[in-house]
Amino acid sequence: MKIILDDRRLMPEKGPYNCVRTYEDCIFLVRNFHTISFISLDYDLTGKETGFDVLVYMVENGNDVKHINIHSDHSIGVPKMRTYIEKHFPSTSLTFNPL
Repeated sequence: MKIILDDRRLMPEKGPYNCVRTYEDCIFLVRNFHTISFISLDYDLTGKETGFDVLVYMVENGNDVKHINIHSDHSIGVPKMRTYIEKHFPSTSLTFNPL
């Protein structure tokens, strides 16, 4: 399962990605496809939750992920997500690339 979470940016129209706009839709995919090969997260989302909250959910529910990409430019959220990923997903590849 490959997931891209972003509430505003244009999403890839082709490729093997499941593109979602909300925290709830992302959690639905994570919950139903427990092992994720790739997830790309934006920090800011339209609702109360953020991309960081997705990471917390994954840790709390034992989800495995092979590669995490952060495509956000949020000055507070990106370092917060990076620190959390490095602590809780030590064997996961981490990249920072825009969509």
